[in-house]
Amino acid sequence: MVPTDPGQIVTLIIFIVSYIMIFSGKIDRTTAALFGVFLMLLAGYTMNFMNFEEALGYVDWQVILLLFGMMTFVGQLSRTGFFRYLGIKAIKLSKGKPWLIFVYLTMMTTFISMLIDNVTTILLMIPLTIEVAEMLEINPVPVILGEAVLSNVGGVATMIGDPPNILIAYASGYTFNDFITHLFFPVLVILGIALMAAKFIHRKWVASKPKNVEELMKLNPEDYIKDKKLMHYLLLILLGMIVFFALQSYLGISPALVALVGGTLALILTLEDPKKAFQAVEWPTLVFFMGLFMLVGGLDKTGLLKDLAMWLSSLSSNPIIAAIIILWVAGITSSFVDNIPITAAFIPVVAAMTQTYHTGLLWWALALGVGLGGNITPIGSSAGVVSLSLSKKFGYEIRNHDWFRFGGMVGILTLAVGTAFLFLLIYIS
Repeated sequence: MVPTDPGQIVTLIIFIVSYIMIFSGKIDRTTAALFGVFLMLLAGYTMNFMNFEEALGYVDWQVILLLFGMMTFVGQLSRTGFFRYLGIKAIKLSKGKPWLIFVYLTMMTTFISMLIDNVTTILLMIPLTIEVAEMLEINPVPVILGEAVLSNVGGVATMIGDPPNILIAYASGYTFNDFITHLFFPVLVILGIALMAAKFIHRKWVASKPKNVEELMKLNPEDYIKDKKLMHYLLLILLGMIVFFALQSYLGISPALVALVGGTLALILTLEDPKKAFQAVEWPTLVFFMGLFMLVGGLDKTGLLKDLAMWLSSLSSNPIIAAIIILWVAGITSSFVDNIPITAAFIPVVAAMTQTYHTGLLWWALALGVGLGGNITPIGSSAGVVSLSLSKKFGYEIRNHDWFRFGGMVGILTLAVGTAFLFLLIYIS
C-alpha cells in the first residue's frame, strides 16, 4: 500500500520522523512526541484536516486517568514496605538455594506485574535482589534477567498489568475479566516454559554454592514493614479495586473511576502531602501517551490507517493468518522499539481489521505480540532498559550477549507459543 493523497503522505512523514526521534534516544521521548504533535497540528491547520480541538478528541482520557490512579495508589503502597516484605518472605523460603531464589523472585515479579506496571515492579525488585545476592555472594545477573523478562510476560495477563493492555482494553471494549479469560492461561504456560529455559541456560549458576545462608535466615520480613496498619488498609483497598475491576461488565463502572477512587482513598489514609505523593506518578509518561494519541489521530483523520487496515485484510481472508501476521509484526517491531507507541499505532489498524474479520482474535494477537516481543532485545521494553540501567548502576553490568542468551530465546519461544494459542483463542473470541 503506497499513499498518494498529499495529506496522507505528509502525516506519514511526520509520524515516521516523530517515531525516529522517540526511538533515537537522543531526545527525551515525551519531548519528541510533543514536537511531533506540533508538526502534525501545523500540517493539520495548513492542509485543513485537523485542528487542536479534534486532536484533543483523540486522547483517551480514561486511559490517562486509569494510569494516574494506579500510579498514585502503588506509590503509597510501596512506601509501607509491602513489596520488600514479600521479597524477603520469598527469599527466606528458598533457604539460600540459587534456583529457588530465581523461581520465587521471578514468579513474584510476574504476579506483581499483573497488577502494577512493569517498570515500577522492576524498581522495587532489583535493589532487593542485589542486596540478597551480595549477602550470599552469588551473581545476581541471572535473577535480574529473569525479573526483567518475566515482568513483561506477567503484564500480558491482565488489563491493568501493562500500559499496552490498557490501551487495547479501551480501544476494544474488552473488560478486566475478558483479559483474564483469554490471556491468563497462556501466560501461565509461557511462565512455565520460561522457567524451564532459565534452568537450562543458567545451569552452572544454579549449581553454585551460596555463602552466609545463616545470615539470610536471620532476616525478619516484619522489619521491612514501615507501617503495618496502613499496609493492611491499603491491601483491603487493592482487593476492593480488583473486585470492582472484575465486576466491571456487570456494574458498568469504568476501570478509570475505580483506579481514581483507589488512589484517592490511599491519599486520604496516608494524609500524604500531594506534592510528595504525586512524585510516584510518571508525569512524562502520561504526557507521552497524550502525544501519541494525537499523532495517531493525524493518521486517522487523513484515512491512512483505514487504507492500511484494508491492505492488511486483503492479504488473507483467514482471521488466523491475519492474527499471526499482527502478532509477529507487532512482536518483532516491539523488540526494537518501546511497545507503547507500537501499540498506539496498531490499535486503529486492528480496530478496522476487526470489522472485516468479525472476531476479537486480532486484539489478543496484538496484546501477545507487543507484550512478549519486547523480550527479544534489551531495548524492546521499558522494563528491560530500566533493568540494564539499574544493574550497571549497582556494578553488575548485563552484556548484550547475556540478554540475547536468555531474553532473546525466551522472546522468540514465547511468541511461538502465543501463535499456537491463537488457534485456541479463536474459539472463545
